[in-house]
Amino acid sequence: MLVTAVQLHGVRNLAPLQLEPGPRFNVFAGDNGQGKTNLLEAVYVLAALRSFRTSALAEVIGHGHERAVLKARVVRSELERVYQVVIEPQRKTAIVDDKPVRPIARYFGGMNVVLFAPEDLAVVRGAPAERRRFLDRTVFGRRSSYLTTAQAFDKVLRSRNAVLRGIAEGDRGGRDLLDVYDQQLAPLAVAVVTARQELLAELGPRVAAVYAAITGGALTAAVAYETKLALDPAAVVAQLAADRGKDLGRRSTTTGPHRDELLFTLDGHPAASFASQGQTRALVLAWKIAELELLAATHGDAPLLLLDDVSSELDDTRNEFLFAYLSQRPGQCFITTTDPRHVRIAADRIDRRVAGGAVT
Repeated sequence: MLVTAVQLHGVRNLAPLQLEPGPRFNVFAGDNGQGKTNLLEAVYVLAALRSFRTSALAEVIGHGHERAVLKARVVRSELERVYQVVIEPQRKTAIVDDKPVRPIARYFGGMNVVLFAPEDLAVVRGAPAERRRFLDRTVFGRRSSYLTTAQAFDKVLRSRNAVLRGIAEGDRGGRDLLDVYDQQLAPLAVAVVTARQELLAELGPRVAAVYAAITGGALTAAVAYETKLALDPAAVVAQLAADRGKDLGRRSTTTGPHRDELLFTLDGHPAASFASQGQTRALVLAWKIAELELLAATHGDAPLLLLDDVSSELDDTRNEFLFAYLSQRPGQCFITTTDPRHVRIAADRIDRRVAGGAVT
């Protein structure tokens, strides 16, 4: 897969942009706050129809603009297609080759990306919700239909929680609604958990192998998914019914994939409390490299890598490993940095400057 052109208009602080990226390493350097991450966010939105920075996609629209228009020309298997996303305050429109896409699920799959951002490096010690989002981003890359399932689960979950709050405030009619939402929530919860477990079954061995390569094999890395959910919709309905008293007391749903945990371990010990900072960052780096390899194997070509100023956050050893690995694998990379010297790539590289929202 190769992105041969990017056009952006009305995106955050970015000036109107027409960019022809190189086929390998595209380095965007500039001080913080100049628009580097905004550029990567726009490319990510073109692939995923969502941002990695905000759940409110309208925030991508720049000040003073009525809409943001994002467009990319992508070549894959010798077929050229143009992907476009128009973001307005109350809606988004996905377009392929000048034709609106309906249903929107048909948009996905032609433009695959892997994002590696500084926030990812803190995920091992971060909150469980951060790890679930980290995991879900990878599941979506592996299986684009997962986004529809996850969004449907979130919608029903929000509705169920609203009913729980209403009952706690005296709405006696809400209990019948809970029965309805339990029936809707159960199969979606099972689908979310199953997709996450299947992803880890594929990714886990790769993470362990890459971590051993990074560190010399001193410790064995592993990732695991921890859930209390039964993998049968009828059993989930029974679980929800059994937990209803607790849910009413807490005014929220206490059973489901939104409560599950992604666990990183080293030699069987929880990495969050056992690992050093260098080891935790090596774990996340191993995950991202494993993700690149898995998606390449799944889709038949290398995904686009978006590397957002990560090189300045890694120590010298991990930084050397990352760029040595990237220089040996095929694929296109968009890399942002405050200092071009952090990007230890000498060949197949195009450097651009980002200042005040302009890319030169």
